[in-house]
Amino acid sequence: MVGYLHHKSGGIMAEKWSDELPDDFFLSEEEKVYMNALVQMKAGLAKGLDFETASAVVSIADEALKRQVLDDVLKVIIAEEHFVKNSPLDQISRQLNLPIDRLEKARAEMLEDVEKSTLSSLYTTEKGTEH
Repeated sequence: MVGYLHHKSGGIMAEKWSDELPDDFFLSEEEKVYMNALVQMKAGLAKGLDFETASAVVSIADEALKRQVLDDVLKVIIAEEHFVKNSPLDQISRQLNLPIDRLEKARAEMLEDVEKSTLSSLYTTEKGTEH
């Protein structure tokens, strides 16, 4: 359903019904938890906090979920800093005050996930084209 508003110039401008909804309206609760944690962590890191100190402000009652979310946040940071900005892992390790082996493990998990996803996608595509 599309609503219409009159534009100041006298023309009609289309507005989707969803334009009035909050940006996170369509996110699941789990996605909201992840996004909130990522925002909090990035804010803390931008203030110069190390990873562990910034993680302390992330409030997630379920400790297992919190560990998973923080592991994923670390992977996002590695993706942005290492793969996009080409920062060496040892530099990121110093900035976050985390052992280099933790970063290397996270990077290896990321590459493994990409490999599995690619193989799964390839298998699904091939399976779908069989006669």
